[in-house]
Amino acid sequence: MVLVKNKHSSESIDSFSSTIHANITKHIYENENDTVTKNADIIIDLNSTSCPKVQTILSAYKGHLVDVGSCLLEGLRNTAPQQLAARVGDYNENLFYEMQDNDKDISDIITHDDNNPQQLQEDIDAFESSICASLQHTTNLTYRGSFMRTESTIYQPAHVDYDYPILERYGDKLFLAFFPLTQEGAYLQLWQEPSSAEDDSTTDGVSGGEPIPGTVVFIPYGKMLIMPSDTIHGGGFKRGSSGNLRFHLYIALEEEQVRKDNNITLLDHPMNKYTEKHDRRHELCERFVDAEGLESLLGDYFDVEPEASNATNNDFNGASSVKSLKLDYQNAIETDSAMRSASHVNLFGLSDEVEVI
Repeated sequence: MVLVKNKHSSESIDSFSSTIHANITKHIYENENDTVTKNADIIIDLNSTSCPKVQTILSAYKGHLVDVGSCLLEGLRNTAPQQLAARVGDYNENLFYEMQDNDKDISDIITHDDNNPQQLQEDIDAFESSICASLQHTTNLTYRGSFMRTESTIYQPAHVDYDYPILERYGDKLFLAFFPLTQEGAYLQLWQEPSSAEDDSTTDGVSGGEPIPGTVVFIPYGKMLIMPSDTIHGGGFKRGSSGNLRFHLYIALEEEQVRKDNNITLLDHPMNKYTEKHDRRHELCERFVDAEGLESLLGDYFDVEPEASNATNNDFNGASSVKSLKLDYQNAIETDSAMRSASHVNLFGLSDEVEVI
């Protein structure tokens, strides 16, 4: 097999992403006696690498779009637990996940496929070969997976999936991937950190400058999106009865060598970080805001809880509402930074600060 399995285990989780511009559907809004037709042109369908818009997104985010075989997808879908084990700890409490053991690759996770075991193995081989080809790394590549499902649409705040010391030291050896397990597909919101030439903010990268709107992408069934580990992203989208059941991969290059040289297992350390790199008093979602018009899709295109669908834009605005909740929480415990670190961003039973050797 091309990929080397990681034989170490620990807890972990989460989340997803990529973007530009595409017409998804028309939405009909009833406003008293008026019927308003509105185009939803804020979601980019990652349907083909030959599409110029998709090429633009992949280039901007250094992403890769690869095919995933139907037998593999069916096997994972049939293996997925009816009730996933835990909720993502971001105060929305709308995302469920179940992280798989570190010593399991796809062939170990799929419990059985009596229909066509040969085709399943071909799909798995092609899947792993596609990852290697996309990352141009043919040896000592490991991955870890997690099932995910959305209970109701509450846009997840902007975050990264590893703590900043890990990203600084090993970010070039880590990647993320997302692919849907049902025909509902999967939705992600992505953000780009502005270049130094474009950034009007102060030197701390937090205050000043214009808010940076996200880009929402749709990953169709049969496609997988691979992204660098430092991609700022967010999930939390639901459109369909399965809750957009999907699979999230954490991918590591040269894991064995890194463990040998530095006594650290990279796939043990996924950790959603919602705070700014240089000032953890600030949330990323203060700068990285929801895509323009995204709130208009709540309840009409994306499924929401009844109480959320009846709220006004002032009361409920995706990550904005989460931001206010989190800042209230921050103010309440501002005098105890250790408590905030442990409660606010620690999702994996790991210490908030990771010593990187």
